[in-house]
Amino acid sequence: MLPEITQFEETVTLVSDTGIQFMDFALRLGPDGEQTGKFVQLNNGMVPTRLLWSKEYKDFYEPEPDKVVQVEFDTSEESHFRLPMEDSLKLLDGVWLPIPFLRFTPPYRFDEGPNNWARMRLVKLAEPDLDGNTHRLTLGFDSRTMPLVAGAPYLAPNEDDVRAGVAFKLACSAREYGWFLTHTWIRDWLTEVYTEARAEWTRERLERDLQGNRHLGHYLNLLSLLRRPVPAEQSGEKPKVEIPEIKVIANEANGIVKPIPVDLVLDVGNSRTCGILIEDHGQAGSGMRHNYVLALRDLSEPEKVYNQAFESRVEFTHAAFGKDHLSIKSGRHNAFQWPTIARVGGEASRLASRNRGTEGSTGLSSPKRYLWDEKAYGHGWRFNTAYVKTDKEPMAVAAPFANLINDRGQPLYLKPFDMPVFNPRYSRSSLMTFMLAEVVTQALSQINSPAQRSRQGHARVPRQLNSITLTVPPGMPQAERSLLSNRLYEAIGLVWKSLGWHQDESNPFKGKDVKTRTPFPSVRVEWDEASCGQLVYLYNEVNENFAGHPEEFFVALARPDKQEHEQISLATIDIGGGTTDLVITDYRLDRGAGGGAGANVHIVPTQRFRDGFKIAGDDILLDVIQEFILPSFANALRTAGVPAPDALMSRLCGNGDATAQERLLRQQLNLQVFVPLGLALLKAYEQFDPAQPQAAVEQTWQQVLGEARVNDSVLAFVNAAVRREVGRDGALDLLQTPIVFDLEQVHAAFMGGQINITKVLGELCEVVFNYPCDMLLLTGRPSRLPGIQAFIRQRLPLPPGRILPMQNYRTGGWYPFHRNGLIDDPKSTASVGAMICLLCSKHSVPNFYFRTAALKPYSVIKHFGQIDNAGTIKHADVLYHDLKSDKGLIELPIVGEGEERGTPWLEMRGDMHLGYRQLAAERWSASPLYTLRFTPSGSAAFSRAVGKNGEAPVLRIRLEIEQFDQEERDQGLISDKLVIQKLESNILDADFDFDRDLELSLNTMPTMSLSDSDYWLDSGNVKGK
Repeated sequence: MLPEITQFEETVTLVSDTGIQFMDFALRLGPDGEQTGKFVQLNNGMVPTRLLWSKEYKDFYEPEPDKVVQVEFDTSEESHFRLPMEDSLKLLDGVWLPIPFLRFTPPYRFDEGPNNWARMRLVKLAEPDLDGNTHRLTLGFDSRTMPLVAGAPYLAPNEDDVRAGVAFKLACSAREYGWFLTHTWIRDWLTEVYTEARAEWTRERLERDLQGNRHLGHYLNLLSLLRRPVPAEQSGEKPKVEIPEIKVIANEANGIVKPIPVDLVLDVGNSRTCGILIEDHGQAGSGMRHNYVLALRDLSEPEKVYNQAFESRVEFTHAAFGKDHLSIKSGRHNAFQWPTIARVGGEASRLASRNRGTEGSTGLSSPKRYLWDEKAYGHGWRFNTAYVKTDKEPMAVAAPFANLINDRGQPLYLKPFDMPVFNPRYSRSSLMTFMLAEVVTQALSQINSPAQRSRQGHARVPRQLNSITLTVPPGMPQAERSLLSNRLYEAIGLVWKSLGWHQDESNPFKGKDVKTRTPFPSVRVEWDEASCGQLVYLYNEVNENFAGHPEEFFVALARPDKQEHEQISLATIDIGGGTTDLVITDYRLDRGAGGGAGANVHIVPTQRFRDGFKIAGDDILLDVIQEFILPSFANALRTAGVPAPDALMSRLCGNGDATAQERLLRQQLNLQVFVPLGLALLKAYEQFDPAQPQAAVEQTWQQVLGEARVNDSVLAFVNAAVRREVGRDGALDLLQTPIVFDLEQVHAAFMGGQINITKVLGELCEVVFNYPCDMLLLTGRPSRLPGIQAFIRQRLPLPPGRILPMQNYRTGGWYPFHRNGLIDDPKSTASVGAMICLLCSKHSVPNFYFRTAALKPYSVIKHFGQIDNAGTIKHADVLYHDLKSDKGLIELPIVGEGEERGTPWLEMRGDMHLGYRQLAAERWSASPLYTLRFTPSGSAAFSRAVGKNGEAPVLRIRLEIEQFDQEERDQGLISDKLVIQKLESNILDADFDFDRDLELSLNTMPTMSLSDSDYWLDSGNVKGK
């Protein structure tokens, strides 16, 4: 979406060393373009002069302020020429260009520099915005200062400029910018842009234009749109856009002006991510007022900013702000160098759907889904070049980030003997580091952006990131949670080093005397998403509806059969993109030893139950595609004459054999066609009212997809497959495939259990029924679906009046993501609840005293064993029963006596999947956690092995819990990571070593096979078996 336009003051401050900063402006240009530019070649003819015009002087220019020189414009002269503004706007549309934003001394003096710190990009909007503006202008500033060196070119502001508070201003007249366009690197930049745009011209015609400086003229046409009229023009017109002066201020923690601390709260989901930034202005309750939604700027289309929940997809691409290879010639090698190499959110999704490469992967649907996979990725990673005019597929390597990591994506400060990445085989787990690094970089840019500081007040005070809080799924094991925490620390360290804030090669988090230009933020990875959703409800009811009186709210909410009215129980079913979780928590009023009265009490939480399953929103989407989208595709194939549509669909959108090119096209078919169709059906279903019958609607795929474009290569992929089946004349107009949206049929599928998530929901409702809960909250975006709500009410875990979907729950204006005072997207409750948790931990929420310290995580591993292909653990396959926690570890059972004393033996006859379930019930769904497999050497040795007494060979393995370090124990975390302790076997002459021959690794992918297969959103396999 387009960012809100800020009305800047005449002078705007830019915070030094905060990366690349952006400023947005809107222009309304007439349908016929603006005034045609008239140019004359003066002096040495290197730089043309764009003429001004007035009724009195006609065509003129000003060699000095207020000195008018008239010109008899005559196009018959070779040095005189016209360039229509409309041509210039088309030629330079969406192109980054250097601009002369120079040191300025009033009233008229412009210095020759700095000349490589400011750029502009003007783009025409597809449709005018709400104010009728037709174009968006983005100014970019590289805020890094450069040391002042005698004799060196003046390329960027220096420390003296910052201390002196000098002003910088856009130079728009010939006398001010003439020297700027004599620089070789700038002229080459404009020459290359012009040459690329005129690729169809003959060399002679192109050379004639370049020699006549037409490429410079088009640039000056654009620059003229940003100027203010001079007095001699006698014009009453306002400038097309008001570009303010810039002053650069220091970004120093120990400076005279103390930076305002900003906390970042993130809820990273498998499907979408939410973020909130909270500023601490030093006043009570300021955090509830001075907060705003994390916004991501689209770096390939920077006129767009996404300020809602964004997709968790990650794509590798180089962030370019113009001609880097020419910018280097200025003498500044790292100008406009974005710190990271991966994009996230809407930009990543758009890039993924336009991917053309076949030589390697370019991204993932969700790095959180692959957090467990720390192995080198065999296919390698390439940059997505969807919006770059090139046939090459460059490796996903770019400075400065790639100089700080090895081939597996691990920071070099953790692997000091490794070399910087040469062959990018980053583990899929490391992509979480890349994602978080990009999010942190965007947050750092946003908190210090001129527009954001202007909106929050104290616009001349810099901001610094004080803390980062990351929520976690309730059912996430501590072993995986530790990985998530490690990825966040790595992301922070790499971003700080990329920005030059930490220049030591050592581990930035281990040294006691670590010196950084900007302090590191503290990190919290402890509060679960469902509990945070409960806190939104609790805070809103107490403070908004009961005027800060929790005791009155508790009495009002408590069930009538309850004797204790100073304690309530809340249950939450949180349905995300990748997990569905249940949390049941008791909340009691603690009046302390003094027996505090009224509202002056603590609210103390105690978790009674939590569990999670890896069936959620993305699985709903897959079910909808399989049940309601693919049948229309099969019918279309059948109509086109394909004799066996099912077999052809296996190749087009299943798991049939395919080349690398076909696998890419299969993924693109999924991302560009099937996923958008499924989402469109679910979006329509969100508005379905079961009490109001609705007729089925027949449409074509094209009508449903609307303006979303499907690549010609994808359409050709389908047509080629059809022709192979029916002959050369066979054809299928894929986008004209008819489809029926029957919302009543969709609703019936939910109520009839055809959608897989209903099995999980049934189990969770059973648990809620067995606890005397006072309210059941439904959170997460899929909880908006009528079938989800109706299915849960049908199971009656509580009376219907005590089941509350958080969609359309009234909060008022305090809720950062509210729409007309209501929660529109229940996904946001996790991040908002974490914000309240954070503020309560600082005791900075007036009249709401919540004990966040009582929200201690505990291990969810209760019954551990081998998972079968149905996703359950039979009683006979349970290795450890009813596990407990003590002294920071889960306690494994001990069996045997003497030398045989130890944990129960696990027998291994081949690769196996290990996991856990919460309840003793055999039918309870299990969660995968580990893969135990042979290494290549172990597999070969086991194949040759012969058991004693003619028995089949069997390995016996003992596991133990890996100890946490002291820092993690101090946080109250529970270690549940298993490692191999001992290995025995019945093999003759056995020489097995568990370090060499076995591999016990995390694997939480809900797959029914042991292969490290891609998720369906990454592979394009939507057909299934």
